[in-house]
Amino acid sequence: MFKMAIVKVTYTKSRDAAKKSVRYMQHRPGKDGARESRTLFNSDGEMTKRQAYWMVDTATTGSLFFRIVISPDPAQEDTGRDLYMPQITEQTMLTLEERVGCLVPWLATEHSDHAPHRHVHVLAALPGGLTRADLQALRQAATEDALGQRQERDLARQARALAIEEAQWAL
Repeated sequence: MFKMAIVKVTYTKSRDAAKKSVRYMQHRPGKDGARESRTLFNSDGEMTKRQAYWMVDTATTGSLFFRIVISPDPAQEDTGRDLYMPQITEQTMLTLEERVGCLVPWLATEHSDHAPHRHVHVLAALPGGLTRADLQALRQAATEDALGQRQERDLARQARALAIEEAQWAL
């Protein structure tokens, strides 16, 4: 059976809890227990912890801070641990913006060092809740982008292998 990228979602109304999520996202210990420092990003590129806190502090009054985990299936989508996770994240967040009908401030970071599957943690400030249909749309967007990347990478790998084989025959 075909698997999909996993998208898990929780939320908080607390700005302090949202900032705690930023710290977790950026500094969660790795497999060996050592403190890691990961790069935060959004659709504009890298961002600092100070910018992340500013996003939380300036979110509209009454915002809900959604913690979203995007995890492509390692058996069918991220088989080579080579997918470009920021692109999957951005496509998923664009889908969220389309669903809610407004720009959504968000930040993310990739975790690839403490679990057997790579995943991205996202923190997004939304004016209201999400429906099951919204969550399914996020899962579908993440899956489609992951599978599209997988297909492109596999085709490129096949083309390189064919070119090498043809070059060897030419010798």
